[in-house]
Amino acid sequence: MRSAVLLAAAAYAIGARAQANDLSETNNVTSIEGTWSSNPAVSTGGDFCTPSANKFNPPVNTGISYSFTDDGYFEEAQYQFDSNGAKPECIAAKLIFQHGKYEFQGDSIVLHPFESDGRIQVQNACAAVTTNVYYYAETVTFKDWGITIDQSTANYKLQLNAFDGRKMSPLFLIARPPNMLPTEVLYGTNESGQVLSRKRSPVMEQLQKRYSGASSYSTPSLVAGFSGTLAAVVAFSLALF
Repeated sequence: MRSAVLLAAAAYAIGARAQANDLSETNNVTSIEGTWSSNPAVSTGGDFCTPSANKFNPPVNTGISYSFTDDGYFEEAQYQFDSNGAKPECIAAKLIFQHGKYEFQGDSIVLHPFESDGRIQVQNACAAVTTNVYYYAETVTFKDWGITIDQSTANYKLQLNAFDGRKMSPLFLIARPPNMLPTEVLYGTNESGQVLSRKRSPVMEQLQKRYSGASSYSTPSLVAGFSGTLAAVVAFSLALF
């Protein structure tokens, strides 16, 4: 009898561990909809980036944030430091903004950015020009992904895996509905062929204020969800004037 109990307990423990490592869609405990961040200081939406003004506002700390809507739109905000082994004093800061559409492909997620809106800013105190801003568009693939409840925080945790299976830093739900800029092309030519102005218009300013208000997140609601990082790179190195 005791042996049977021990075998049952062992089987349960193995099953629990397998489920914890299962990033398939059926193992998610909630929808991917919302704003997720590795550090609450970094969030999509708000004034992290204003593409029409070619401007970034660096957060107080580094981190990564992704937002997703249930109807197929995403937004990305990154603030990272890149070390320099040859010159440790020449650490470069990198800010990235993208938004566009995403799709599920099996257990993978693929992000398709609006190419005219993406921006990247590089800051390097050792460079002749310490701050550069470029157009940026990177198609991102998350190989698989999963949402669980973090035991230490009791919050939803989104684990994204890179295209090569490498684990990214875990992201935690900080807003639902998500904090995002308008889910449309903000600069260049939109999907209807309309050419948008580089200058920031009063209408765009009002839209940004409308969509940048902080959303609060309360008690988790268990909803069936989904499973994801880096694949094909299509980066523009076109400096802005």
